[in-house]
Amino acid sequence: MSKSEPFPKINITFSPAWWHHNYGIDFGQALWSDVVRSTESACIRSRLLFERFSDVGMGEADPQPQPQAAYTYGDRFMAAFWGCKIRYLPDQPPAAIALEDPIRHMETIQVPDIADSPVVEKAFGDAARLKQAFGKVQSGINFGAPLNNAVSVYGEEILAACVGDPELATWVLRQMAEAILVVYDKVSSVIDETPGDPREAFFSLGNCPVCMIRPKTYQKVVLPVDLWMREQFKGRFLLHHCGIFHPYVDVYKPLKPTELDIGWGTDLRAARAAFPDLPMSTYIDVSALRGITREGVDAIVSKIVNDAGPRDLLTSIAVAEIGPDISDETVRDLMTAGERINT
Repeated sequence: MSKSEPFPKINITFSPAWWHHNYGIDFGQALWSDVVRSTESACIRSRLLFERFSDVGMGEADPQPQPQAAYTYGDRFMAAFWGCKIRYLPDQPPAAIALEDPIRHMETIQVPDIADSPVVEKAFGDAARLKQAFGKVQSGINFGAPLNNAVSVYGEEILAACVGDPELATWVLRQMAEAILVVYDKVSSVIDETPGDPREAFFSLGNCPVCMIRPKTYQKVVLPVDLWMREQFKGRFLLHHCGIFHPYVDVYKPLKPTELDIGWGTDLRAARAAFPDLPMSTYIDVSALRGITREGVDAIVSKIVNDAGPRDLLTSIAVAEIGPDISDETVRDLMTAGERINT
């Protein structure tokens, strides 16, 4: 591997616990429900990162607002659309509370009516308010995938159904997929003012809970719905699987993703062999960084680059949700690893 090739970008995000511990920022409901305030808070946090880590290229001295209409629910817009209550804590991101009596709800499932949805009504109202305040807005909806949404809405019951009642599980997942398409077409694309055919743009299928079921179960129960989702989108199609990816490479191939985003613990050589031509991004789990030395950081990053290469197809290495137990020194070591590995 030539060291003259560009080094993959290292992306770091900090958890609400980190912000609460270091700066006293309260991530309770008051922050999330006021989208103007939450947009301004994001700018403040970017400036604080600049003050703390500008020496390694983090943050911005004068960050521009990036208003998102769905920010109220964090990554749980679709769960809220299905009727889940959202829990807010001062040092955690918003979390969905699974519906009561999930079996009954699964057996009688119907896609919610957009016209009667208070969540959708708020999204459009917040979008108008944000555009007036900042001159621009994006929907910011994290669609996840049918299984992601079903786990948020029904908890472990949908995983049990994948094994014990696969026909019901597939039917439920198809309704989850239908809801994604409805919200994508009639909410997200409208707020984003997506030109042309929105389904020819980028879409990300986020399959976080797939690692909780066997590959054969995924292939039988979930894949038919994911394939239907894949058929709806003709542009870039990112497959996000933040768990261990390599046991699923064969069952994922029919999806024909154009990009991969895969989790810590994956055999990256096996993933690259299965998808030799796809751009790939991957992760370092925060747990691997507690008490680590600079040499340890470099060893982890170097192995990722070697195993997932070639470099021009390894788009980024991410560390998500760094908490207060990770030192600033380790953050700096991560952000500068490429400088040392490339020399």
